[in-house]
Amino acid sequence: MDLQELASAVMREEGRSATPFGLYVIPASDPRSELGRHVERAVFGEFFGETEEFLREEYDEYEPGSVFLVVLDHPRRLPAGVVRLIVDSPAGFKSLNDLERIWGEDIDAVLARSGLDVDPSTIWDVATIAVMPEYRKSSTNGLISLALVQGVITLAAKSGVELGLAVFDLVALDLIQAVCGRAWQTFAGLEPKGYLGSPSSIACYCDMQEFGPRLAFTDPDLYEMLWLGRGLEAGVSAPEWEADSGRVRAAS
Repeated sequence: MDLQELASAVMREEGRSATPFGLYVIPASDPRSELGRHVERAVFGEFFGETEEFLREEYDEYEPGSVFLVVLDHPRRLPAGVVRLIVDSPAGFKSLNDLERIWGEDIDAVLARSGLDVDPSTIWDVATIAVMPEYRKSSTNGLISLALVQGVITLAAKSGVELGLAVFDLVALDLIQAVCGRAWQTFAGLEPKGYLGSPSSIACYCDMQEFGPRLAFTDPDLYEMLWLGRGLEAGVSAPEWEADSGRVRAAS
């Protein structure tokens, strides 16, 4: 099936296409997850010149633990943005594995320096986040990025996630921090490095047990939007947060 057919299948199954956009949770084993991979290929190719073969080499071993959060443009029946989450699986977490592969650091030592000791079953790795060119900036006033960030944080909060992981390009990190209430911290003792075509990236973590109370205190409105999953319903139909958090956990 082509992209529009895949999007139509997702929309028919969930029956919530009245809004301009919708956020959907699609496990990697579902053929419709190709909607998310399409956005990854398009955006990584645009910004970093990465080929489809390169992306397969980087992410294929993590497919069994991957779940895609995909924002669909309902009228056009096309994907507008994606997050690839990696949950606990035999392959581990890409962001942690790359601390050894790219940074030359021992994983346990990096976690210890940052004061982190977490059960792997309570970790989610935000492996990719990408928005198609036509849905950036003024065209949607940042709605797609915000919907993706809301999806990650709300689903994580409802799933008992204790630690989020990611490796961000430094320019992208500034943008994401502005949207999410500065959820991310850099690992102690690490410096930025070139990563997957990005000239300067840094490994980060989000301590959910620290972040939630801090956000609730400093910005209650943003807390309600990101942690409780409210406020975007007029523009982006949301998944059933409790049920779909279970679908993410089931990938582990």
